Amino acid sequence: MTDTSQAWPIAVFAHNEARNIVACLDSLQAAARHPIECHVLANACSDRTEDLVRDYAARHPNVQLHSITLGDKANAWNRFVHDFAPQGAPHYFFIDGDVRATPGALDIMAAVLTQHPQANGVSALPKSGRGVAAFQRDMLKDNGVAGNLYGLRGTFVERIRAQAIRMPVGTIGEDALMGAMLKWDLRGDTRWDNSRVVVAQDAGFEFDSVSPWLPREWKKYYRRRVRYSVRGYQNKMLGQAIQPAGFEALPQQVRALYVRYPELLRLQWRGLNTLFDWLALKSINLDRKKMTVNGKGPKTA
Repeated sequence: MTDTSQAWPIAVFAHNEARNIVACLDSLQAAARHPIECHVLANACSDRTEDLVRDYAARHPNVQLHSITLGDKANAWNRFVHDFAPQGAPHYFFIDGDVRATPGALDIMAAVLTQHPQANGVSALPKSGRGVAAFQRDMLKDNGVAGNLYGLRGTFVERIRAQAIRMPVGTIGEDALMGAMLKWDLRGDTRWDNSRVVVAQDAGFEFDSVSPWLPREWKKYYRRRVRYSVRGYQNKMLGQAIQPAGFEALPQQVRALYVRYPELLRLQWRGLNTLFDWLALKSINLDRKKMTVNGKGPKTA
């Protein structure tokens, strides 16, 4: 049976999501029969996102707005887990403000997590977008975590708090780091265990695909590809830092790893991706030089 003693807290990550945030919040109202409380983490929004959430919260008491000055998803994750989310909940959920949960998704995810006591977390499947079939296959094959919508067992969140584990600010694509936390069971001296994550196949999230034919989307696509390449380098360095030192050894800022592991910042041929890797390395090396000039070495949290 699912614990009904406390509402399920939900982190809603929003950076300039005026076009999508109301639809996201509406979907959450239909995603669970169990009581929920939505914490909208508005990080460095310069559009109407916060005004829309305030208006929505006035009509829905289970919605709260948190204005965060720093525009960084990893920082927003830290603030939710350590500062905003109530303690003692059986499940905690995380969703991006530009996606919509499918009806009943949270109830399904909670039930699946209850049915798999060995799992630390549960992930929903994408139900829209180009390449959705391949995305689903990859997730089901490796018990992947989609940062768009996932849930954590309450006891797992309690362990994160007890160990004072935080995501390094500046981490791109926190779903990879989240997957590592789950599958390494918050330890740096254990083997990767896919069974620590379960995919709820009947729970999903939807989003509006970006059209490659719209000129206004070209710059967004370009930036996204560079960010994907930065993420690839970051993931290699994060893995080095975590094993065997553990997640407590992660630095406050991800760029501290650029100084710690310069040997991983090498360009290799990857077809068209090589261009974006080269641009990513330019950005990373600029940050690394700034830290060296300022005399700032890699500091742990």
